[in-house]
Amino acid sequence: MKIGIVGLGLIGGSLGRQIIRNTSHTVYGYDLSEDAMLKAQMLNACHERLDVEAERIDLDLLIVALCPEAAIEAMRKIAPRMKKGALIIDTCGTKRKVVAAMSELKDMYPDLGFVGVHPMAGREYSGISHSTATLFEHAYIILTPVQTDLEAEEKVRAFFLETGCEGITTASAATHDRMIAYTSQLAHVVSSAYIRNPLSETYVGFSAGSFRDLTRVAKLNPDMWTELFTENKDNLVECIDVLQQKLSEYRDALVAGDREKLHAALEEGTMMKEAAEKLRRERK
Repeated sequence: MKIGIVGLGLIGGSLGRQIIRNTSHTVYGYDLSEDAMLKAQMLNACHERLDVEAERIDLDLLIVALCPEAAIEAMRKIAPRMKKGALIIDTCGTKRKVVAAMSELKDMYPDLGFVGVHPMAGREYSGISHSTATLFEHAYIILTPVQTDLEAEEKVRAFFLETGCEGITTASAATHDRMIAYTSQLAHVVSSAYIRNPLSETYVGFSAGSFRDLTRVAKLNPDMWTELFTENKDNLVECIDVLQQKLSEYRDALVAGDREKLHAALEEGTMMKEAAEKLRRERK
């Protein structure tokens, strides 16, 4: 296949490198940054430059690896020039707005296939320099179908399994955004809030693995995460509200010196963690 990637940052760069490493497909890349383009070719993230201004774009698959608003804009510009039967996918961390835009494009260009995609892997760093050829190996891919294009969905599913991904999960855009608010976005909010403590300036010598684990994703791209949080604010605020309630339970028990309530809360947390791990093992 001829595959184009628009956006050669951490995600787009890593996908390009993994595709080239694990398949025989030809990868064309494009990024607004000339520095990113040069690094992409040096790191073997693409074979050639993608001409996004061409009158006719001869690709079998276009991967738009940008933030939601930029991804929608790029798809609207490029879709009219894609060949019949081509597939267009994104890699955005929120899905409702993107999938709605894809659905509109599907109505306008019924000969094209559209599928929302969220690769469940990442790093606390951004940019092509931090991309790897193994970032998505053994990772799950979430597909958010556009309308009922089962043929496009199956092609995208087969493609990601071919590149070395662990497995595929399918969900509606609404379900995706609700779950991601809890499993990803809330974790970034907690990590960011946790490190914003005056004691963080003097922690050296007083920390072990728990501090490192909890603060790892506090180092993030503020521009990207501000957009993702804002687009999913209803689900994220709900998760923050639940967390605040649970934190209040611990605080109230401590203030009251209620060891029984504190013990019960800690025990419940342990049991729920064990149940979550069991569910993950069973799924594998």
